[in-house]
Amino acid sequence: MKREDNPIVRFKRVPTRKNAINSKCAECVGCTTVNLEQGFRESISACTSKECSLYGFRPYRSKKLAIPHKKGQIL
Repeated sequence: MKREDNPIVRFKRVPTRKNAINSKCAECVGCTTVNLEQGFRESISACTSKECSLYGFRPYRSKKLAIPHKKGQIL
């Protein structure tokens, strides 16, 4: 996998809100700046940690499973 595919490295290069969320979720499943866990996207997609404040915003989910949000809505 290319270094550009690493969400943590991408966030450090381009610190946007989306990249921050992707980076934190990748870190949560064990990724680091030099190591991407095998199947990390699937692990994030299958996350069951509903108490996590980023749960509703996590990346790599199917569009069908995405929770619709309204601006300012608290989950």
